[in-house]
Amino acid sequence: MAHTAPHLLIAYDGSPSAATAVRAAASLFGDARASVATVPSGPTVRAGTAVPALPHMSPTAAQQAIDELRAEARRQADATAEPAVGQARILGLDAEPVTVRPSAPAWAALLDAAHRLGADVLICGTRGRGAFARALLGSTASSLLHHTDVPLLVVPDGGGALDGPVVAAYDGSEGAQRAIQAVGRLLTGRAAVVVHAWEPVFHRTLTARALAAQEPVDGLHEIAVELERAVAESAAARTENGLAVARAAGLDAVGETVESDDGAWRAVAAAARAHGASVIAVGTRGLGAARSVLLGSVSSGLVQNAELPVLVVPGAFENG
Repeated sequence: MAHTAPHLLIAYDGSPSAATAVRAAASLFGDARASVATVPSGPTVRAGTAVPALPHMSPTAAQQAIDELRAEARRQADATAEPAVGQARILGLDAEPVTVRPSAPAWAALLDAAHRLGADVLICGTRGRGAFARALLGSTASSLLHHTDVPLLVVPDGGGALDGPVVAAYDGSEGAQRAIQAVGRLLTGRAAVVVHAWEPVFHRTLTARALAAQEPVDGLHEIAVELERAVAESAAARTENGLAVARAAGLDAVGETVESDDGAWRAVAAAARAHGASVIAVGTRGLGAARSVLLGSVSSGLVQNAELPVLVVPGAFENG
């Protein structure tokens, strides 16, 4: 079956982070169509609400002033997007500017444009890592993360080399399966590593610590060893399941099962570094308030501390 190049919507605001997102898009999706979108910063007020505040102005004059402001904001947005479109074309993307309907907030305008264009991936930049990134993710990127129903690629500054494999975080959930399937559709031909991070919970229990501090009593040590082996075997089986999903999606994939003593997202990030990954793919669930809760672990940890692009693949709509 012939490969269909994905359609990208790249959010661009003229910042260095947005320029990094353009370069990452070209590196990861070299044969893609790209629409570069800059959200106008024009007024959201209407003449009907402006006139009471300006009683000396007629409704017609108020509307004309608002239209002129919007037109100027549109011209400024087009001027901002123009160099990004040129750069994207130089880098090999089939790029064009796209008109974004003014909206407050900006993430809603971008998501509306993604729906209108039928975009396969929405791409935005962000800056920094750790606590710094958490502060900077508080605006458009963070809102998109919590509301998008389109796969979202979040690109940090200094994302490193983008010619390595995709690392897909896999926990056996439907969301993780969708993420792997999305990689198969969007990043055809790129090698993949399916990573399942499991937590050796038994090591942290009071019983385990007590056993470590004294001689085994009545076979408890042997029981602990057997339980730990069973958990490890279950984790390995889950990795194999994820590997089967990846191969069914057409990916040239290998699997890796890693212990996670300090959070699953850290284990996945460490595996990505070890493999020289170009991008991490992760699934999530829910929309809106539901996602605000459900995004609290692996997905948010990877995005908020990203050292390389993270492809977040949303699940089906869930009220909340």
